[in-house]
Amino acid sequence: MSDQNRAEPGQYPKILFVHDYRPDSLVTADLIRQLLLGFPPGQLEWWSCRRTGLHAEPDLRATRLHEFVIPPRLAPNVRLTSLKCSLLENFWVPRAARHVERVIAEVKPDLVVALLYGWSVPVLAQVRWPSGQKLHVSVWDFADTNGMKKVLGESRSRRFVSATHELVRRATSFDAISPAMLAELQAQTGRKDGIIVHSGFESRHLRDLETAPPEQPGDGIIRLAYVGTIISESGFLSLLAALKNIRSALPEKISLEFFGGRNYRARSWFEPGWMTEHGLYTDDGLVKALRQCVWGLVVMDPEEEDLRYSRFSFPNKVGTYLSAGVPVLGFGHAQSSLAGIMQEHEPGRFTSATARGDLEKFLAEVLRLSSPRNMFRARIRQCARTEFNAAEMRARLWRLWGVH
Repeated sequence: MSDQNRAEPGQYPKILFVHDYRPDSLVTADLIRQLLLGFPPGQLEWWSCRRTGLHAEPDLRATRLHEFVIPPRLAPNVRLTSLKCSLLENFWVPRAARHVERVIAEVKPDLVVALLYGWSVPVLAQVRWPSGQKLHVSVWDFADTNGMKKVLGESRSRRFVSATHELVRRATSFDAISPAMLAELQAQTGRKDGIIVHSGFESRHLRDLETAPPEQPGDGIIRLAYVGTIISESGFLSLLAALKNIRSALPEKISLEFFGGRNYRARSWFEPGWMTEHGLYTDDGLVKALRQCVWGLVVMDPEEEDLRYSRFSFPNKVGTYLSAGVPVLGFGHAQSSLAGIMQEHEPGRFTSATARGDLEKFLAEVLRLSSPRNMFRARIRQCARTEFNAAEMRARLWRLWGVH
């Protein structure tokens, strides 16, 4: 972790961070690491309940880790999900809540910070909070997306959402990841004092962007980046089919490059002749690698299959691309948060087309643009100074946490 924004521990509250995953987990959100950049590890303790692969050299650390792990055989992944969820909800969740209570009593945190995601939601809903205990909650996804409903079931998914609303009502402060999500929480809870946080530019990224020389003619390859998880699978496959159909007609070769260690090379659609999967990078290493790419791809439910997800969530890969100076090539539903970003800030090109012919026409036109990084450079710099200024978002959040 960088020393940027570091100060004496006495200026910081003691925080117990509650999240399904450990700070050094391979699946812990990049946004968590960005929002905790510069926070002293000695003032941070962590509670988690899921085990995953771990970073060999993590850049986010806590002074102590507290775990109450979901037994692997009960993890509701593919088989017997309804039975496993019922066992977790009725037997594991109450015990996990008592464990959180014991950790709070031992740690005596000034503030509990919780990302309301996954099974930590019902756990926190059953915690008996000590009198006067401060709580900050972050809401970056709701539990009624299609993927969550498939695992949890409709009724349990609704209970998780209701528990999220109740925790927002109880919290000392809260944040949401998009304007639409903040408005939804205001409507459901009556709270009007939340703030918005999402991925963005660090000051060093803006300095690099300001001083970078103009984009020069490349090596005859249009490198398209895709960072992280493919959420809208059908929309992504439609995009892939359109790219495959037009790539031979383009004046330059296409290379689709995946970042994030999701093992996409094992998927049936992966074609090594024009696709590459990179290993894991540090945050700065990822930004450096992305600077070799011409466009950053974002696909957000263009076929309107999961509007609860696409309206309220925020594609954090947008901030990742822009921090590298890479314009966004966006595909999404007209009501998605991605559409709002692209219409307001214009950091690239966007379409809501779903018909194969329309999608191919859009791609053929966009991928013939000369020097897109130069074309959108001014727009990206404007984003860096305003909506995507990570230092300002982090400062607003830390003020809610009591950092002085």
